[in-house]
Amino acid sequence: MGKVESFEFIENGNRRLAKFSLVKIWKGDRSAVSEIYTGANSAICGYEFQVGETYVIYAYKGDNGRLHTNICTRTAPVEAAGEDLKYLQSLSYYPLSIRNAWTFTQKVTQTRYLENITDSLRITGKLYYHFDHFREFNNIVARMSEDGKLFMRLDTTEQVWLDFGAQVGDKWNVRAPNGLADWTVELQSKTDTVQVQAGTFVDCFRFRFRFDGADNDWDEWYAAGAGPVNRLYYGIALFDYPLTGAVIDGKPLPTSVAENQNDGAIRTFALAQNFPNPFAPASSHATAIRYRLAEAAAVTLRIYDGLGREIQTLIEHREPAGERLVMWNGVDARGNKVPSGIYFYRLQAGRHFEVKKIVLTQ
Repeated sequence: MGKVESFEFIENGNRRLAKFSLVKIWKGDRSAVSEIYTGANSAICGYEFQVGETYVIYAYKGDNGRLHTNICTRTAPVEAAGEDLKYLQSLSYYPLSIRNAWTFTQKVTQTRYLENITDSLRITGKLYYHFDHFREFNNIVARMSEDGKLFMRLDTTEQVWLDFGAQVGDKWNVRAPNGLADWTVELQSKTDTVQVQAGTFVDCFRFRFRFDGADNDWDEWYAAGAGPVNRLYYGIALFDYPLTGAVIDGKPLPTSVAENQNDGAIRTFALAQNFPNPFAPASSHATAIRYRLAEAAAVTLRIYDGLGREIQTLIEHREPAGERLVMWNGVDARGNKVPSGIYFYRLQAGRHFEVKKIVLTQ
């Protein structure tokens, strides 16, 4: 997702180049996405970007290594990409990308376990990612479907392992890849807060794996942008496997030892106006709130109504420096739609805060 800063003809008018200020990237090399090439006009499938507008961009790499897009991709203005943004948000709860890795350390024994994505492959036209180790299983491949389901595959057998599109209370069956165990998986929460060495994570999904007939149950927690952040196994004793570190799209969690230990406030930050604004949930599904941190800080982002009453907390955890994008879909903390009117969003980072206005129409 990016805002168009310029859109110019190049190569004697045969092609156009759009330059972006990056808002968010879901996959790819961050340094390579500030420039997108497209055809000179729609007659040759060129995408007609508008300077100053923000887009969700689907790009592909050409033979020359440049990134391209065209009118046959799902590239669209952000206000028309609500379903895509919803899907991409579900993807972030288990970010699949080569070299992404998660380290868990058992609290009592201090034994460390690493789960690492080594490569990608296509099977029957679907993109999978290969784990060298996943739980106690080897050579597992995984993919995320368009409706937020994480599929696990071993040889020719595929099954839904996790469903990030499920509702709280939904259940499904999972069989161990070695065939020695069957579990019933239940989504028990979407709002848990998990505090581990790798950071504090809010609005986590909690899944319960139940094994019928033996002490082989466990819980797993997943956070947006980080993936799995904790596991708790039940049996004759509790065995806790918190996330102690991860590498997501080349970025480490936590970003540094100092960040985990120092709660000092940042010096500066920037809060952008939400987009679209006015915002109509029926047509836009969600509005995007973008902000930038100059340093790591404890961050809260809340929505208030016109009378100053808090109706929703979007962010409440510590974050590293960088740009962030948060979506609000026009509901309160209980999931109820709020009426049309004037609302405010307040970002606090350390001791500093800023407030901006949202106009919501139904």
